[in-house]
Amino acid sequence: MKFVGQVTSLEQLLRHFLVGISLLVLSLLCMVFYFAQASALVIVTSMVLTSVPFAFACWYCTRAALSPFYNLSVMIEAMRQEDYSQRANPRFIQGAVSLLNNEIALMAQDLQTRKNQYDQQAVLVLRLIEQLATPIGLFDAEGRLQHANEAFSKWCHKPWRSMKRSQAELFGLFFTAKQVGNEYLADWRFADVTLSAKWQLRHSQFVMQGQQYQLVVLTNIEQVVYQTEQTAWHKMTKVLSHEINNSLAPIKSLAQSLEHMLAAQHQEADVLQALCVIGERSESLMKFVNRYASLATDYDVHLAPVNLVECLETVTTLFDYPIDTQLNAEFVSADKVLLEQVMVNLLKNAIEASKGNAKIIISVVPKGPWVEITVLDNGCGIANPDNLFVPFYTTKSQGKGIGLTLCRNMIEQQGGKLSVSNRKDVTGVKATVLLEAANA
Repeated sequence: MKFVGQVTSLEQLLRHFLVGISLLVLSLLCMVFYFAQASALVIVTSMVLTSVPFAFACWYCTRAALSPFYNLSVMIEAMRQEDYSQRANPRFIQGAVSLLNNEIALMAQDLQTRKNQYDQQAVLVLRLIEQLATPIGLFDAEGRLQHANEAFSKWCHKPWRSMKRSQAELFGLFFTAKQVGNEYLADWRFADVTLSAKWQLRHSQFVMQGQQYQLVVLTNIEQVVYQTEQTAWHKMTKVLSHEINNSLAPIKSLAQSLEHMLAAQHQEADVLQALCVIGERSESLMKFVNRYASLATDYDVHLAPVNLVECLETVTTLFDYPIDTQLNAEFVSADKVLLEQVMVNLLKNAIEASKGNAKIIISVVPKGPWVEITVLDNGCGIANPDNLFVPFYTTKSQGKGIGLTLCRNMIEQQGGKLSVSNRKDVTGVKATVLLEAANA
């Protein structure tokens, strides 16, 4: 409630007070001059000698009264900008103004301590994010990337630091946000819906240093499911191989013994033939089990920088076939023996599938922290790509159906990935090996 004549500021109150004092002093001087019947010269001299010190005193009192508040306002403005190092120069060492200055200084010190603790916690969280193997990205309220980890760089095949402050769309993510009342609602989706079958996208929001941020976490569902299946398959393979071999070995041995005994006694030919069939089928089944068990082999992997120029030159000389190599990267982190074995298998498949004497193309290009090795042929393509890595599935008359499965196992044990698909530009197959880049 505002009353009539109410002052609106401290400055106005001081002006009113000083004007009142000035009028009172002037009135007293006039009364003195009147009763003393002073001359004009005395009056002018007295007025000058009185008004100058009085005006200076009024100016000094006003400045002394207002300057602490101006200093404190500057200090509070700095605190609002998260600068807690500003301190007011105290004009008074006692009284209400001194008490106010001390309290604000203590508050600034307390806020500085809290900010330091908060910054340390924020740095700790960011460092923790960097150490995680799951792709994690930190975006601001506008959907611009502010921080991420190396797993995120591998996911988008680009160093995240070179893409800092880029919009989420450049990473294949679709971001929308809206304010509903006091709540900030954000929605994240993959721009490519096919990624939803392989990756799970989770997001949350939080406030750091007064800014709204979005934490996006990508979980590889395909990898989790595949690893679970592989673990179960390896365990099952070992158990089945052990039990079947234990049963087949004595069957084969007894069949061979009986075969020799009957042959020595000149028994009937059909019995000998039956025993031969038992022995042959037992041996064939044992070979099948051993081949199946080889798919779950854990190789003794020795990762080291591998020169792709030398490696591919060694492999291509094994084939009397035109092969064009296009190398834009030189070194990968791999096991040279296993990598050469994989490349031999992929080239053999490409040559068998190619029409006539068409050239096979091997291209090597860098993909951020990775190197992509691609083998291209112009064959008839893959009729059923879903069964490519199914053990013992083959479209070749003499094939055993374990080559690609073995290759994928070898590449994955080197920390890489192997994918095979139909080409989109022409008819043919594209086999891609993704391995981590290395220095010489």
